[in-house]
Amino acid sequence: MSLEYQVKEIVLCFHGPLIYEAQVLDAEIWDEKTGKKDQTGPHYFVHYKGWNKKWDEWVPASRVLKKNAEGEEKQRTVLEVQRRAKEEKEGKNKQEKEKVSDRVSGSNSRRDKESASGPSKDSNKASKKRTRDAAFFDTEEAYLKRPEIKIPIPDVLKVKLVDDWEYITKNHQLVTLPRTPNVKEIVEEFKAYVESKKANQASSKPTRSDAVLAEIMNGIVLYFDKALGNNLLYRFERAQYVDIRRKTAEVRPMSEIYGAEHLLRLFVNLPSYIAHTTMDTESVNMMREHIAELMKWMIKEMDRLFLKEYETTTMQYQNISRA
Repeated sequence: MSLEYQVKEIVLCFHGPLIYEAQVLDAEIWDEKTGKKDQTGPHYFVHYKGWNKKWDEWVPASRVLKKNAEGEEKQRTVLEVQRRAKEEKEGKNKQEKEKVSDRVSGSNSRRDKESASGPSKDSNKASKKRTRDAAFFDTEEAYLKRPEIKIPIPDVLKVKLVDDWEYITKNHQLVTLPRTPNVKEIVEEFKAYVESKKANQASSKPTRSDAVLAEIMNGIVLYFDKALGNNLLYRFERAQYVDIRRKTAEVRPMSEIYGAEHLLRLFVNLPSYIAHTTMDTESVNMMREHIAELMKWMIKEMDRLFLKEYETTTMQYQNISRA
């Protein structure tokens, strides 16, 4: 194992969702003795250009890129993806607020009319309707005020997401379908991995987290099947999706056709789906822990789970996808 980057070399480095220019101040290869669990291999102590040195930190090789044309293109792509995601999120929040505002305005208008015309035989019904409206406002306003649920995506998987975006939206390529292993198989493999690891622990005791593992993993498959067609596809992929639905006569669930590439997109969107549920804090935390462990396992199995080459599309397909 060797060090790809040298001390004093200028590189590009992931920090959070974006990529920044940095300088390598030190470089080491960590082993089981020097590194923390799951943190072995080449590590670099970097200083982010223009930042206070208090932000200097050790980062794994997966967060570092060469400062060249390819690295700078990836930096611009990540920025563009982040900008679009922010605009989409702000648009959704605006729509939610407008829904609440419309309901409030409608209710106020009805109350003004009732006040002007005096009580009627329908006043009891109107009173019940106002009670339901008030409950609705409480629910909607509570939802808008709920703290954002975060599921951190490991940096090495962020790179996968960016590459995935580039292949499809810039290179006009597609994920070859059906995938092996598919989403359902990936989840089943992970469940078996967790259960095997637990069985090998001498002092293992059943916990609530273990008991709900199957429920959470089954929930992920269900979320995937429900979300894929509406939320997880790029526009360029829709013609492929329609074709695969036609070929399978809409019998096979999409979790048995799509794979790790699209499952990773689900993890990015999952916080917004969870925010619309009534899951309590403890359940959300357990789901987040299991998904974090699933993503770590996916990194270990990356060469087997993710496509190495995307499928090149024909000009006919490209014309159909633009129609």
